[in-house]
Amino acid sequence: MMTRVILPQMVERRKGAVINISSGAGAQPGPMSAIYAATKVYMDFFSRALQVEYEPKGIIIQSVLPYFVTTKMSKLRRTSLSVPNPTQYVKSALNTLGLEQRTNGYLTHSLQGWLAEKLPEWLLNKIQMYVGNKALKKEFLFR
Repeated sequence: MMTRVILPQMVERRKGAVINISSGAGAQPGPMSAIYAATKVYMDFFSRALQVEYEPKGIIIQSVLPYFVTTKMSKLRRTSLSVPNPTQYVKSALNTLGLEQRTNGYLTHSLQGWLAEKLPEWLLNKIQMYVGNKALKKEFLFR
C-alpha cells in the first residue's frame, strides 16, 4: 500500500496526512453489496488503527466515508441536496482534515450516517434489499 511507502517519510518529518476513502456502505452490513461493503469497512478500520499509532508522531490519518456523489461509479448524473458533484464533495471533505479522524465529508452525508447509526439493522437491511433489487431489475431490463 502507499501508506507503507510514504509513512516513513512523514514520520521523519513529524508531519503529514493520509486520507483513505472508505464509504458510507461500510458503516453497516451490505446486503446486495457485501464484498464492496466489506472492503470499505476494512479501509475504515485500517485508517482508524493507523490514526491511533501515528497521531503521537504528528501524522493525521483520516477515514472518509462518503455516500452518493455524482460519479461514473454511482451512475448518478444530477446533483441534489444529498448528492454533490465530486468538486463540491472534495472541497467539503478537505475542510474536515485535522478536525475529524473519521468523516462523511459532507453535511447531508453526515446526516445520512447519523440516521444509519440510529435505525435498527433489520430496517437498514430491508431498505438495502429493496434498493438493491430495484437497481438489479433496472440493470437487467435495460440490457
